Amino acid sequence: MSLRNEYPATVCEILDDKMKFRPAALTAVRRFARCHPWLGSTAERRLKFERLLDDLSNVYGIPRPRLVIDGLDGSDSSRSCYLPSLHTIILRGFSVVTLLHEFCHARGMGEYDAVAYSVNLYRRIWPRLFARCQHQGHLLRSPSHYCPVEQLAKPRLASVNAGDSAHLRP
Repeated sequence: MSLRNEYPATVCEILDDKMKFRPAALTAVRRFARCHPWLGSTAERRLKFERLLDDLSNVYGIPRPRLVIDGLDGSDSSRSCYLPSLHTIILRGFSVVTLLHEFCHARGMGEYDAVAYSVNLYRRIWPRLFARCQHQGHLLRSPSHYCPVEQLAKPRLASVNAGDSAHLRP
């Protein structure tokens, strides 16, 4: 684990098909995916994020960070942060990649490794959603930034025309 505090220049720079994750971490994030973290009331979604933090903290043997969720008005999650002195993650909105990224800081990772871990883990668990994300420097912009969450939650539909895109289920 590196403490490199510079961000990668691009998302492509850190993509790694061979990145290793603890099997229990993969299990925890897959369980989180099955609970549809993008669906539900604010309280239900918060509980799903809290459970993921519980599970990942157990996997990595660290005290569970406190989670503060703010900016539920659709604001940019890039303003999220980890406060080491308070062992607290401040999450601006419900962003899975950002939660994973900030959890990496709670584990002691620097920016470069936190981006690499969070993006590659997201890509491993949600490959279709990852493929729809836009890359802006080291940031992934989820489809919800340009597609309403309600559309993401619809089951996969057959295309009417060959050129139509199907909706993907998270």
